[in-house]
Amino acid sequence: MTAETRNRQADAPRSEARVVRVDETHLDALVRFYRRVWDREADSATVREARAREAESNPAAPGEDVPTFLFMLGDEAVGHLGTIPTRLWCGSSERPAHWLHGLWVLPEHRNGPIGFLLVREAVSQLALAMSVVVEPAPRRLFEAQGFHDYGPIPNFVRLIRPARVLDRLDPVATGLVKLPDWIAGAVRSAQNMGGGRLAGATLAGATRLWTAAGRSTGLRVERDWPIDSELLDDLWRRMRGGLQAAASRDGPMIIDRYPAGEESPYRVVSLWLDDTLAGLAVLRVPGPSPDARLAGVNLAVLCEIVYPLGQPDCGLAVVSAAVDVAANLGADALLCTASHRAVPALLRRAAFVPLPGNQHFMIRDAEGRSDCPTDLGDWWLTRGDSKADSAF
Repeated sequence: MTAETRNRQADAPRSEARVVRVDETHLDALVRFYRRVWDREADSATVREARAREAESNPAAPGEDVPTFLFMLGDEAVGHLGTIPTRLWCGSSERPAHWLHGLWVLPEHRNGPIGFLLVREAVSQLALAMSVVVEPAPRRLFEAQGFHDYGPIPNFVRLIRPARVLDRLDPVATGLVKLPDWIAGAVRSAQNMGGGRLAGATLAGATRLWTAAGRSTGLRVERDWPIDSELLDDLWRRMRGGLQAAASRDGPMIIDRYPAGEESPYRVVSLWLDDTLAGLAVLRVPGPSPDARLAGVNLAVLCEIVYPLGQPDCGLAVVSAAVDVAANLGADALLCTASHRAVPALLRRAAFVPLPGNQHFMIRDAEGRSDCPTDLGDWWLTRGDSKADSAF
């Protein structure tokens, strides 16, 4: 913080401590906050252009600015809360909704009411708000504002290069990964005999045997992106008929959420039966530098799966194709976070194994409608919904 900024904050009267919904008059404060917290290269022109693009594609309120909230001390922002607009499918219709995202308070202003006040103002303006929250403290903050905690969304991981992973993390020995008994026994024996490399070779062989039956589908896999929006719309309509609740996955939303191009962190695989789109999966590629918490393991994220639930073979085929793409991208493992009760059986057939969940799904419905289910297993939620595919 500069001396000028400190002086402005010290001179600001208490009456100027307030939460605002960002409009053009707050743009300079928003840019300064972005520069300090997320992007040192941010400037007014690029932020204004980005907000205009977001307004144009806003699925909850087309043409309106996407709601962003700042806690202001005088003319300086010291806290931020963003939103991701979406539409929520609840059994028979879609409703406007917003994910709360990017809650951040500058370090010198933490341990006070700023986060609480930002969330309170946001939910006072948003009829249907959702969030994915990890730490207990923010979960308590959201619960105090009327959010219902559905619990952690299950995690699953596919070990693509087991020897490399076991050499670094030893997830079997630590109990992080729960393998089928027959595979776990073979891996433990190999670990006792020769360490991670032999254990990894054993697990790789077991995985090949386990997945051998899931490859013969007669369907065509493609990697061209983007796909015609109407074809994506049709796939979503066929999928949502089997769902009780999910954030929309129609063409405009999928295309906007996962940009094309070599610079994009996403890769898309699609499944086709003649000219019909039968399934879709989106991966976030491993970053250039592995997360230090992962001990050098290159982790890709399966952040989206779309297929008609009545056709599980399509789901298996597109997930298997995504594993192949992740392997070609150099991933050691592929992580998937997904809530629906149909997912565990699907991923188990593709040799994914469960991990403890850490991202809690939370929702607040100011209208108090009862059309959304109360069981997390009835919701189709993935990391891609709330842009949580870059955090572990």
